[in-house]
Amino acid sequence: MAPLVVANAAERFGGAAGANRGACDGGGPAARGVGGGRGGGEEGQLDHLTGARCLASTWIVCGHFLPVLEETVFTAARHRGNVAVDFFIILSGFITHWVYGRRLVSGCMVQIRRFYTRRVGRVVITTWLAMLLGLCVVIIQLRGRLPSALHLALCFSFLQPWFDPLDWCPNGQTWTVAALLPCWFLYPLMCRGLSYVERQFGGVGLLLLATLLYIVSMSPLTFLFLRQGCWLELEQGVWWYIWPPSQLPDFALGATVAALARRHEAAGGPQEDGAAQPGRGAAAACLGPPPLSPRVRGLLADASVLVILAITVGLPPPAAAAGYEEGDRIGYEPLLNHGLALPLAVFLYGSVADGGAGLAVRLLRHDTFVGLGEYSFEVYLFQYPIHEIFVAAGDLSMGAFTMRNKAGTHNTNSCGFVAFFVTLWFLAGVYATHVESGLIRWLRSEGGQSDAAAVAA
Repeated sequence: MAPLVVANAAERFGGAAGANRGACDGGGPAARGVGGGRGGGEEGQLDHLTGARCLASTWIVCGHFLPVLEETVFTAARHRGNVAVDFFIILSGFITHWVYGRRLVSGCMVQIRRFYTRRVGRVVITTWLAMLLGLCVVIIQLRGRLPSALHLALCFSFLQPWFDPLDWCPNGQTWTVAALLPCWFLYPLMCRGLSYVERQFGGVGLLLLATLLYIVSMSPLTFLFLRQGCWLELEQGVWWYIWPPSQLPDFALGATVAALARRHEAAGGPQEDGAAQPGRGAAAACLGPPPLSPRVRGLLADASVLVILAITVGLPPPAAAAGYEEGDRIGYEPLLNHGLALPLAVFLYGSVADGGAGLAVRLLRHDTFVGLGEYSFEVYLFQYPIHEIFVAAGDLSMGAFTMRNKAGTHNTNSCGFVAFFVTLWFLAGVYATHVESGLIRWLRSEGGQSDAAAVAA
């Protein structure tokens, strides 16, 4: 999530959460829809972002497992799935604030408890199931031997990436959930901080905060890159990619951009921004440039997509170094872990104007992308164990087919990859429809019961 992860939980809970908003704040201005355009409707439902998740998760899976039989113009982009992972991190912050920001700004414990139950519960349970499946695959690969009990305990408690990001868990992709959990736990405080910045400094404050967060995100690797003669080692890039605190600035950047987008949506709606949020001074309400029109914001989103494509496809990979394999992120490649966070955030800001603006939005809103995007989280989490099941089946097929090259390191079976890819999406859809949907209903009911008990007390 990587990981992709994990922005769709907020969207799926958006509508139901809106029905119970009044526990602390009595509804209020949060009842407004997503911008009043053709993308409006249930709060938090932005179909083009679901379509974008489909493409991002496809990019990640292909980067991990797609056979590379010869060099093409897309070879460099294939190995830059870290940009897609960064998109998911920023998108998670954006959607979280877009859906929950106005409900949690008051600090109401009922709303915060509901947020934790619904936002975190479904993700953690699904991740544990994916990790159990990955553990079964690892046990088979190790011929019955188990990883150490301490390692497993740290993995299932989402603490392993804090201590050693290089020591992967049985399902390595779950590191993104470990990185997002502290972001979600800190979000209620983050929400109040964003509200304070906006009240005191208006749009200018939000813009400066977004810039500062990007600088914080880029500073460690940029400092090392310059200090080491414009070079970064693989391990350095991994640490500032998988270590959970490294993703917090990008998550906060997404939330900040959502606050700015909400501010400009409100300024263009029937209520002025200052009226929509009582307590804001008139001077703060006027701070910052006037909101851009939806058409201009759509063009801004399209320009951001072009910048991202130009860099990920057109930037040549660094020259190979001794001791490294093709695709290892060395040299300047680790800078892309967070380097495109700003254009990714600009895309989110521009694309949500009036419920969705720009050519990219019209493409991403296609039913195919949106339908598959609903399962992007499950695809990301289950990609490794399902792929390794295909590898094991090939090893046991007595030469009928194989998913390995002669060295046993990479997949060279294009037909096998297609079969795996289709199976992955199919099983992700089956799990989301027949298993996870029941889990979501249970979490909703549990959240509602807890809220009722708290109000009664």
